[in-house]
Amino acid sequence: MNIVEARKWLIVASLSITGFQMVFLFIAPSLSYPISYPKNLDLLQIVSPVFLGYLGAASHFIFKKNQVTISVDNEYLGLLVKGPIIIYCAAIISAFSAFAYSNRLDAEIGTGMSIENLGNAVSISLGVLAVTTSIITSYLFSVEGEPNKEGK
Repeated sequence: MNIVEARKWLIVASLSITGFQMVFLFIAPSLSYPISYPKNLDLLQIVSPVFLGYLGAASHFIFKKNQVTISVDNEYLGLLVKGPIIIYCAAIISAFSAFAYSNRLDAEIGTGMSIENLGNAVSISLGVLAVTTSIITSYLFSVEGEPNKEGK
């Protein structure tokens, strides 16, 4: 994976994950998913800033005239760009699935995963991104100087 591919992958992944999480958490209570308002929005407040930060860095990057040239070891770039996001997605799907299953209608009362535990699982999953993807994003979307007023 080269730098341009890594940038594109991060943008597509961030847009996809943000969109999916927003739609799911907005409509989950209406679809009998065992979460209620405003707890669904509380979870969205936990996950959204991370991916919106990546998208903000990318948006800022495309309008800067002095984009920083960076060198990178392409052999490991793909693993460190895709790996943490794949782990995050797997962990989030697992956490939301476990929450739904443990809180199903025929589950024994008091044995289901709490909303606080789901929030902790979401936070831990985001931690994987904090140590890797945030650093990579800061380099891939590095800019310096003033915005290009000519649009070039």
